[in-house]
Amino acid sequence: MSNALDDAHRETLHQAFVDQLKSKGILAAQGIEAAFRAVPRHLFLPDVEPENVYCDDAIVTKYADGMVISSSSQPSLMAIMLEQLQLEPGHRVLEIGAGTGYNAALMAHIVGNSGQVVTIDIDEDIVENARTHLAAAGFDVVQAICADGGLGYPAAAPFDRIILTVSAGDIAPAWWKQLKPGGRLLLPLSLRGLQVVVAFERAADHLVSSATT
Repeated sequence: MSNALDDAHRETLHQAFVDQLKSKGILAAQGIEAAFRAVPRHLFLPDVEPENVYCDDAIVTKYADGMVISSSSQPSLMAIMLEQLQLEPGHRVLEIGAGTGYNAALMAHIVGNSGQVVTIDIDEDIVENARTHLAAAGFDVVQAICADGGLGYPAAAPFDRIILTVSAGDIAPAWWKQLKPGGRLLLPLSLRGLQVVVAFERAADHLVSSATT
C-alpha cells in the first residue's frame, strides 16, 4: 500500500478501536474519549503491526534478563485510570513511568495548552524513545525527563495530579509533598501480594484514600 493508504488504514483501525472501547462503556468521560480519538497509538508503537496496536492488550516494549521492563499498557486500563485521575484543563500532571509516551500524550490532550504534563523514567533509552514518539504525535510540549521517580520532580512541583504507571510497594514522601492541597495521587499499589489501583487526595499534611480498583 502507498503511504496515504497505509495512513488511512491505520486511522480506520484507530477509530474502530475507540468505537469498540466506547461500546463497552469504558470511555464514559467525553474528554477521555476525545483524547483517545485524537492521539494515534500506532505512533507510539512504530515497530508493531497496526492490527496488533489496535487491540485491547498491553504490548511489551523492553525486556531485560527475561523480565518485562517497560510496556504500553492495556488501553482499557489506561482509560479507567484516567477517569479515576479526574483530569481537568489547566492541570499540571506528573507521570512516573514514561513507557512509550502514549499515556502522557493522552493526558496532555485532556489538560490542554493551559496545562502541563511531565513524564519521568529512570531508563534513558525509554525516555529518549518517549520523546521521539511524543514529537511524532505533535506532543513535544510534554517534558520527558530521565530521573528517579521515587523523588518526584521538584523542579515543576506542585502538581494537581500525580499518576504512576508502574507498581509501587509504598507511597514515597516526595509524592505527597509535591501534590497540591486537594490534589490527587493515583497508583497501582502492591498490598499483600495483590495489586490494587488506589486514588488518594491530599488533605493538609496527609493523604486520604478516595477510590480503589
